[in-house]
Amino acid sequence: MDDEKPTPFADLVTGAVWLAVAIGIVVGASRMDRLEHLATTIYTMPGLVPGLLGAALGLMAVILMVRALRAGALRAGALAEARWRHIRLTDHWSLIAALVLSLGFAIALVGRGPPFWLGAAIYMALMVFAFQYGDRRRAGTRVRGAAFAVAFGLVSGLVIHFAFQDIFLVRLP
Repeated sequence: MDDEKPTPFADLVTGAVWLAVAIGIVVGASRMDRLEHLATTIYTMPGLVPGLLGAALGLMAVILMVRALRAGALRAGALAEARWRHIRLTDHWSLIAALVLSLGFAIALVGRGPPFWLGAAIYMALMVFAFQYGDRRRAGTRVRGAAFAVAFGLVSGLVIHFAFQDIFLVRLP
């Protein structure tokens, strides 16, 4: 790993991406059920914390973008100075695996397929198995690792379902 600082242009692009993510979080949080039928206050609605976190993320993104603009992100030649490194996918397999599994969970499982607890269990089991696979293969305990991943997935799927459905009163798909 090198200690090079990102260029101002890279900071500007990164800030814009994080701002888009933050806006998506705030919009999603604002569309969550407000539990008005339970006469709840604004402080107990399910979307409050995600909305505040999204707003904080958006604020940090704007700060990053302003800092990048002050450092000359849009001056002539800034794009040419940006160091576009060759990205080797094998160096970032864990990021790619997490992205693929998370998008698969959100797109294919939530609200379309199995009940939420089972979808969450499948997602958690696959995540645990994927991230422990290298260590389990070297130790010769892949079957044990798979059994652990399935057990962990089932327990966490049930706990997640119980916590959201019965404690936080969030209707799950």
